[in-house]
Amino acid sequence: MDLVTATSIARPAPPRVPTPPERAAGVVLAAGLGLVAWASGRKPLHAVGRTWDAELRIDAPAAHLGVPLLVDRGVHPCTVRVSRAMSTRPGCWDVGGLAVRLPAAGTSGGAADLLLATTGTGRVSRYVLRPVRWAASRSLTTLLPTRAGEHSLALLARPRGDEVVPREYELAASLDGGPWRAVGLLQLLLEQADAAMRFDPIVNELAGTSPPAWVVAVREPAYRWARRLGRRHA
Repeated sequence: MDLVTATSIARPAPPRVPTPPERAAGVVLAAGLGLVAWASGRKPLHAVGRTWDAELRIDAPAAHLGVPLLVDRGVHPCTVRVSRAMSTRPGCWDVGGLAVRLPAAGTSGGAADLLLATTGTGRVSRYVLRPVRWAASRSLTTLLPTRAGEHSLALLARPRGDEVVPREYELAASLDGGPWRAVGLLQLLLEQADAAMRFDPIVNELAGTSPPAWVVAVREPAYRWARRLGRRHA
């Protein structure tokens, strides 16, 4: 055995870099969603929903946030999908979801996706999922915060009226866990056949915002698997 070979064998292995807890949580979440998709033969979450042509009207701009969507008054055409996380029957307890696609509100003029889920609205409860009997008849928030400049930003859609499927939602924003401030109105206009759309707030990021690194670590593996599963089912 020559000296080079002996040296290479004796060299200790490099230390293993520990996996951040957030990344590990994301991998576990992705594995769970993959198992659900394999067992059910469909999207693991929000497989069934109702899709609407809609408009988002900004009435009270918040220019100081640096988010182009919220800088000026105006009306923004969009698509809204109302769904239930586990696709249970209407009237059964489930986490409600509201997905919004704004065609030109993303980075570089592309589409932006917003995902909201039924939660509480307090400083702590806004980060806790809340099962409801009707998909979007209670307040929904973006659940995980994003960054807007030097601030942590969360969005709230509060239904107006007491219909099972409300047609209007007040849109509000909160900075750094503070009180909600109304900025506009989301109106559902014309229902269309439920589209096979896949909403992804990481790929279709709202211009002027960026999620914290720990949020990306948790969500990215799950969304990557969801995209693969979606292509496979298609």
